[in-house]
Amino acid sequence: MSSDSTSESSTVATFDIRGFPAKCPCGTATTIFTSETVKNPGRPFYRCLTRRKHHLFKWVEEAVLEEVEDALPKIAQLEAEINKGKSDVEDLKGVITELMEEVVRTKTEVKRCQVMMKFAVVIICLITIVVLVNFM
Repeated sequence: MSSDSTSESSTVATFDIRGFPAKCPCGTATTIFTSETVKNPGRPFYRCLTRRKHHLFKWVEEAVLEEVEDALPKIAQLEAEINKGKSDVEDLKGVITELMEEVVRTKTEVKRCQVMMKFAVVIICLITIVVLVNFM
């Protein structure tokens, strides 16, 4: 769609709506028109479908700039969360390494205990044999 009369300044009729305006404060949907004025030929703008004065008017590039400005803090927050997640992953890798070392130590201890148990069983068997031989 296009409009041949777009002389309003977006500072007059944006109604402090940031970013891409979906509706005019009057409740009517907005759409993108293209300026056909000598001053702003081919420049896209949002406009209330009523196309009346004192209704929403906003240049598309201003809406895009506001969307970017509003997104930058969110992106920085997401970046911080990602960095924290990466840090947590590194911490967990350290914990996994420690746990794996503990598993190796525990397996070694279990093997040592198994050998001692086998040795104890052999000793008990020998003592039992000696006792039985002496009483017979």
